[in-house]
Amino acid sequence: MKNSLIRKMFVILFITVLAVAAGVYGIMYAMSYNTMMNDIRQRVSGVRDYIAANITIEEIEAIGEDSERGALARAHVNGMLDHLSCVGNIKHLYIVQIDENGYLFTSMSALSKSDDTYLPGGSLAEDLQRSLTEQVLITGAKVYHTESGDVYTVFWPVTNSKSEIIGVVGMEFDVDGASNSYRRMALYSLALSGALIVLFSIIAFLSMNRATEPFYKKLAYMDLLTGFENRMSFEQRLREAGTQVDRGKSITLMIFDVNNLKVVNDTLGHKQGDIFLKNTADILAQHIGDAGPLYRIGGDEFATVLGDNGESESERILTGIRAEVSPVLKNQLFSCASGAATYDKNIDRNLRDVFSRADHAMYNEKRRQKSLKEQALEQN
Repeated sequence: MKNSLIRKMFVILFITVLAVAAGVYGIMYAMSYNTMMNDIRQRVSGVRDYIAANITIEEIEAIGEDSERGALARAHVNGMLDHLSCVGNIKHLYIVQIDENGYLFTSMSALSKSDDTYLPGGSLAEDLQRSLTEQVLITGAKVYHTESGDVYTVFWPVTNSKSEIIGVVGMEFDVDGASNSYRRMALYSLALSGALIVLFSIIAFLSMNRATEPFYKKLAYMDLLTGFENRMSFEQRLREAGTQVDRGKSITLMIFDVNNLKVVNDTLGHKQGDIFLKNTADILAQHIGDAGPLYRIGGDEFATVLGDNGESESERILTGIRAEVSPVLKNQLFSCASGAATYDKNIDRNLRDVFSRADHAMYNEKRRQKSLKEQALEQN
C-alpha cells in the first residue's frame, strides 16, 4: 500500500513538474526566439534603409544592362555589398526589373564574385513573387534554412516618379551565427532542464519515501481509535522481549480489561462507547507513565510490557488503578480489571505462558470485582 501510494504521488508530482517545466521552457523559448527575431529585424531595417537611400532608380533600371551604365551600376552595388557583408551580414542581393519583355532578374552575392546568377527558391521565391505582384514590403516570417546557411529575407518594391513599379529589391541576411547560438542555447537549456527534472524527481522520490516512512510505520502500529499502539505492535514487542528473556532480562506483562463498555454501547450508543474507551485508555496510560507503552490488544483489552523493576512497577500500577474512581463519561466512573505476571524460568516456557498467567490474574480480578458488586447490591 505504501509503495503504491508513494508511486502515485511521485507520478503526479513528476507530471506536474514536467508540465510546469515544459510551460516555463516554452515561454522562455518563445521569448528568446522573439528577442532574436526583433534584433535581426532591427539590423535588417537599418541595412534596408541604407540600400534604399543609396541605390537610385536609374541604377536599378540599368543594373541588368551590358552597357557601361550597367557596369557602373553593378560596381556601385558591389561596393555596397563589400561594405555591408561585414557590418550588415548580407549574403545575397537581387533585383527584379520590369520591362517591356517581362521580368529581368539580376543577383549579386557578398559571398562570391563569380558571374553565376543566384536564384532564390522555395519560400524565398514565394515572398519575392508576392512583393512583385502585390507591390508590398515582405519581410521573412522566420529564419529560413537554405543550402548556404540560415538567412532572413526582406523584399520591397521600387517605383519611379510616376509611382509606377519598376522592380523589386530583395536581400538575404546571414543569420547563421545568431541562429546557431540560439539553437545551442535552446539545446543546452533543454538538456539542463531535463537533468534538473531528473535530479529533482530522484530527490523528491527519496524525500517522499523517507518522509512518509515514519507516518506509515506509525499508522501500521497505531490504534486509530485510542491513539495508542495496537496488537501488531504488541506482538512485535513480545518477540523483542523474548530475546531479552533469553539474555536473562526480567519481563513483566500486564493485562487490562475495561468494564462496562457493553453497557455504554447499549445505552448511549457506540459513538459514546468509543469516547468511553478512549478516556479509559488515557487514564490507564497516566497510571503506567514511563514504565512502558500502552497497547490495545482487543476490543476492550489493553496491555503493557515492563522491563527491569517490572514487578515493583506493576504493583504500583495495579494499586493506582484499583483506587481510581475518576469519571470517564457522564455518570460512568473508571472501572477496569487488571492482572500482571513476571517471567519465571522455573514455570514459564516462554512469554506466552507469562501472558496466560497475567490474563488469568486479570479474570480473577474481574470475578472479584463482580462478586463485590453483587454483594453491594444485596446489601442495598
